[in-house]
Amino acid sequence: MPTVPGIDVSYWDSGIDWPKVRATGQRFVFIKATEGVTYSDPTFAGNWSGAKTAGLLRGAYCFFHPNLDPAKQADFFIKTIKATRDNGELPHVLDLEAHDNQPKAKIIARVKVWLDAVEAAFGKKPIIYSGQYYLQDYLSETGGGPPVWAKDYPLWLAQYPTQYSPGMAPALPKGWFKWTLWQYTDKGVVNGINAAVDMNLFNGTLEELYAFAGAQPVAEDRPKTHKVAAGDTFENIASKYGVTVRELVMANLQLLKAGDTLTVPSPVAIPQESGTNSGASTGSSSKTYTVQAGDTLSFIAIKFAVTVAAIASLNSIKDINKLKVGQVLQIP
Repeated sequence: MPTVPGIDVSYWDSGIDWPKVRATGQRFVFIKATEGVTYSDPTFAGNWSGAKTAGLLRGAYCFFHPNLDPAKQADFFIKTIKATRDNGELPHVLDLEAHDNQPKAKIIARVKVWLDAVEAAFGKKPIIYSGQYYLQDYLSETGGGPPVWAKDYPLWLAQYPTQYSPGMAPALPKGWFKWTLWQYTDKGVVNGINAAVDMNLFNGTLEELYAFAGAQPVAEDRPKTHKVAAGDTFENIASKYGVTVRELVMANLQLLKAGDTLTVPSPVAIPQESGTNSGASTGSSSKTYTVQAGDTLSFIAIKFAVTVAAIASLNSIKDINKLKVGQVLQIP
């Protein structure tokens, strides 16, 4: 199942170095803009422009309060986005977490008011963000399923497994049959952000993400081709194009033969959570890894979503086939 990694941020993630974030392989971000009818996130404008400059696809979100006028909340959100003179690329988001002791019939009606107003303003159906139990308890009708109109909106599901591993998928609430985005942890580690960060996956390929955003891929996100020459290996081809060996192999499930043409995918990140890297210790800007019996530099590069060449250069390794058990490597 192909997925593309991204993040969401707010005031709690202030001081972000956006080029560093983009370099980790993140390809999209959702940024808090407003909450209710009076609060605007003080970091929104800076994050909005910074993420754009770094080349990430962007959407904004409104933290919704069902006890407040939904039309006023939508109007405040729309004005905040339009004040930047930049509507972003991705559909915008209604963040459903608070119920404010409102009956679910009122919540459902008010949610639809906000969704209709924002769609009219930007020409795209907004994304619904929420958790499984909120959707089942507060956005469900008689019989337990969502309102009939809900299927028309992309679903961004917040659901945290005990430990994420590639290939996992969230459990869908009753009556929902597809997820577009999955927030799988709020304890992510991303270079360029000095705080735990929410980590997300888009359900599809990078090309499908750009299509979802209605945007054209930047040059570095367009797949390339490489004609295999005598002596080429997956390791040296991956190093040449700045992708991991895993990414290259997954795009070309065949043996290397001189004269073949390989597809070189655009690099994406292998998701990481704080405290999940066995044998690694995470600092503010770098990691270390202690070589275990049977390790190869290619295996370590795949583990940390970096290239063999990058590890070799940082550690002054002249022969990538010679590692010592117990050797401590700096991971870029």
